[in-house]
Amino acid sequence: MAQLLIVTTGLTGILHASLALADRLTAAGHGVVLAAPRPVGERVETEGFVFEELPFISTDPAPSLPAGLGKVGRIWWRFRQRRQRRRMALERYRPRAFQSLVERLRPDLVLIDIELHEYIFAAYGLGQKFALLSQWYSLWRQPGLPYLLTDVIPGRGGERGSPAGIAAHWERVRRQRQWMFRRMAWRSFGTDRRSVLLALARENGFPPAYIRENWWPGVFSYARLPVLTMTPYEMEFPHVPRPGLHYVGPMVYAKRWEADAWSGRGRRCSDLLEEQAKSGRKLILCTISTLSGGDAAFLRRLVAAVAVRRNWTLFLGLGGTFDPAALGELPEQVHTFTYVPQLRVLRQADLSINHGGIHTIHECLHCGVPMLVYSGKQSDQPGCAARVHYHGVGLLADKDVDDAGAIARNIATVLEDPAYRQRVLAMRQSCQAYATAQTLEKRVAEWLQMPTEQVIRP
Repeated sequence: MAQLLIVTTGLTGILHASLALADRLTAAGHGVVLAAPRPVGERVETEGFVFEELPFISTDPAPSLPAGLGKVGRIWWRFRQRRQRRRMALERYRPRAFQSLVERLRPDLVLIDIELHEYIFAAYGLGQKFALLSQWYSLWRQPGLPYLLTDVIPGRGGERGSPAGIAAHWERVRRQRQWMFRRMAWRSFGTDRRSVLLALARENGFPPAYIRENWWPGVFSYARLPVLTMTPYEMEFPHVPRPGLHYVGPMVYAKRWEADAWSGRGRRCSDLLEEQAKSGRKLILCTISTLSGGDAAFLRRLVAAVAVRRNWTLFLGLGGTFDPAALGELPEQVHTFTYVPQLRVLRQADLSINHGGIHTIHECLHCGVPMLVYSGKQSDQPGCAARVHYHGVGLLADKDVDDAGAIARNIATVLEDPAYRQRVLAMRQSCQAYATAQTLEKRVAEWLQMPTEQVIRP
């Protein structure tokens, strides 16, 4: 039995995925410890896994400035104290708790979230065998593959979707981001996150050739280092993946504990689901992004779209940051929730309306639910939505354009065309095939058998 350490950011989506990862690897006979720089230990331990909390990582390592300085004074202070401030920033970013954890556990393999650069550099410096863990579709620039933060679909949309248009957009992004990185380094005199991380990489002997400028997420991606991506290749746009990128399929922790929920009218979600099953009405689940407060205008139009269709029921998950009073008076077939037990509802739902979050998309595929994606237009949501549309497992629409009539027509299109459900079920089979073939378990077993040098210095 090998000892494995899985380290992620601890945010909700990746946390649930890491629970599925840990469950699979535990079933394969390995000892697994989960760690994150967030206080999610109670959640992890409720599921029966061992957890180690690490210190929170600030995105700004720069030391604070003395009070009372004006704009010119702050610039002058940063310049005069630049060497000392760089040392202080580097000290702040040295992940000593992570290093101590690795030295204490002595894991045979560490799987590190691709966003946790501090831990990646430290693991390399310790000579630890490790691989990167990604929750995203491909981040790497490959011929014909659009930048993940756009809704461009190859071969569609005229010039935008042409190979030349895709390449030109990558170049624009590259220039913009490089200028942004340089400006941050100049203004901070080398105490910005990217500069400090580069200093940490040098300190740990991390090969500069392994570091690739990244345009999202974070400041770097990596060449050569092995990566497990918890996505299905079948949901990608056609392209040749970057060497060392291993698709192991979505990690959906179907066994996770989900509390019951209460609607805005004081009804239990479980009771409403039971009534819904007997009613014969179509159940629509709409969940807004956990990273934003939602879009009140869009949600009001969605409610209006559902209000005229008596054979539709809408469960509306608003998260903890949106006031349901902003929606006004609701029709009887619309139920709002601060929290929705998403997997429980998806198992009964006929349609998911979502913002394009990758983990919600994967849970829809797991439950065989077609999607209507109104992208939140944040981070990778446009790119995920474009893939849903391209593969026909859902429909991509624009929350800033569609009125209530257009929303209702889009809902009807997905609900009434059986091809969407058929394609979702076919994609679900493709996703399940990764688990059936034990793609994850075999890849980890292969790395465990390889010398450390061969894994981290291919």
